[in-house]
Amino acid sequence: MSLRKDLLSKGKEALEAIKLPFKIRSERKTLEQWILEKETRIAELEYKIQEAKGNDEIKVDGILDMIDELDLLKRRLKQGQELMVELYSNEE
Repeated sequence: MSLRKDLLSKGKEALEAIKLPFKIRSERKTLEQWILEKETRIAELEYKIQEAKGNDEIKVDGILDMIDELDLLKRRLKQGQELMVELYSNEE
């Protein structure tokens, strides 16, 4: 490899090394936003379930569908939180 190619290659590696902390921080913020969206959706769904239970006309299938969705969201949230700890626990 020529000296120029070697220097260019090292320059690209150095640039990638400089950009890496920003990439990691951006990915962490994206995951934090995902978690926040799931937490918000869970709160909304819990409210809707309680509201549906208090309606004059109880729609069992609708309530059960919302409970299923809530359970899935809670499980996904837990998995996302575990992923956050696994990937970024040493970042602070």
